[in-house]
This record gives sequence, C-alpha cells and structure tokens, in this order.
Amino acid sequence: MSDNVDDHDVNFAEGGEGEAAPAKAKGIGPGILKILMFAGIAIGAIILIVTVVVVTINIMNASGKTVKEMPVSEAYQASTPIYQYIESLAEIRTRTADPEPHSAIVKIAIGMEKEEKEGPVEVNERGPQIRDLLRSFFSKKTAEELAPGREEEVKMELLETLNGILSKRMVKEILFERLDVVAQ
Repeated sequence: MSDNVDDHDVNFAEGGEGEAAPAKAKGIGPGILKILMFAGIAIGAIILIVTVVVVTINIMNASGKTVKEMPVSEAYQASTPIYQYIESLAEIRTRTADPEPHSAIVKIAIGMEKEEKEGPVEVNERGPQIRDLLRSFFSKKTAEELAPGREEEVKMELLETLNGILSKRMVKEILFERLDVVAQ
C-alpha cells in the first residue's frame, strides 16, 4: 500500500490488490449545486436585461415629449363607417340657375347611423318636403357648380341643408346615385 492511501479508502477485492474507491460527497449533492449555479446565472442575466431596457427607455424619452395619441389622417383610415341608406326619395328633375338653363337630374341616397331608428321614419314622413327642398337646392345651382369634380362640395352643402330640416342631425353621408347635368 502507498503512504497516501488510508485503510478505509482501499478496497481489497478478490485479487488482493487495493484500489482507491471514489470519494462520496456528504450533504447536498453536486447536482443541486449545478442547478443553483445556473439559476443564479439566469437571474443575473434577467436583471442585466431589465436594467438595459430601463436605461434605454429613459435615454429615448430624455427629450421629455411623450406620445399620447398618434394622429390619424382621413386618407389612412382603415375603413369608412357602414351606414344605413335611405333610397326611397324619387329622382328629381329641375333646371339650373344658368342664364341658358341646363337640366339637372338627381337621385340621392341618405346615409345615417345603423342605430338610428327614427331617422328613416322621419325621412319618409317628410318625403314631399325633402323632394321640394332638393328641387329648390339644385335649381339654385349653376351647371358649373354641379360639374364633375365638385360633387364633394355639393354633398357637404346638401348634408347641412338636410340636417337643418330634420329634428336631429341624423344625416351622416349623401351619395349621388345619379347626378346628370344636360344642356338643353
């Protein structure tokens, strides 16, 4: 036997030769120590990442301006609202206010919120009044004012006029199913 090996560490087996047995750890096993080491590394990495994110956000917001809401242009809105349309008004034929009158032939659809229950009823009850208003409205316009490319101006003015005679401002949109101006 060698001088460095204790008797309890030597295994005398069948051959009589002594081999050193591996030393066994007492208490907490080496597997748990490895798990604790990796857990500590993971917690340290998380703390480091959170610190970097907080510092980066603070540096980016150093200007003091906070963005509360992004303005949305009408040109970039996702979609237009869906309205209920009243198309029960008859086609209107009238003459324009030109020195040499043109014929204006107009059929409109009136758009209202879908939740609006009394709007269609009121429009149908006021049908003759609205048709007279439309005839008067278009007879005061010239052919140039009703020319293609100027429809949006006419729609906005007509929307305001119609909302002026209804009990509430129910009309949200005016659509031209037909708008023809013909020289006589």
